[in-house]
Amino acid sequence: MENLMTESIMINISGGAEEYILQEKDHGDLVVYDIYHKDHYLLTLARDGSILFMNFNAEEKDKEIFKLSHLNQFVARIQAVE
Repeated sequence: MENLMTESIMINISGGAEEYILQEKDHGDLVVYDIYHKDHYLLTLARDGSILFMNFNAEEKDKEIFKLSHLNQFVARIQAVE
């Protein structure tokens, strides 16, 4: 596995902006994008926006990012990276 890119993204959640980390990782046969909040893993997305893994054990406030309206912001950023 090789880390390709790490980017900070601000997302407006519950009336305030929160910083999330988007890490692009190359696993050889697939490039994936892991999302973290305050060093806690939340989920992994494919380039097309498919959710590959979700951390259902995340804190309730961190699960707010699982809403499609928030995930679309990550997908737009992922698809802009070429």
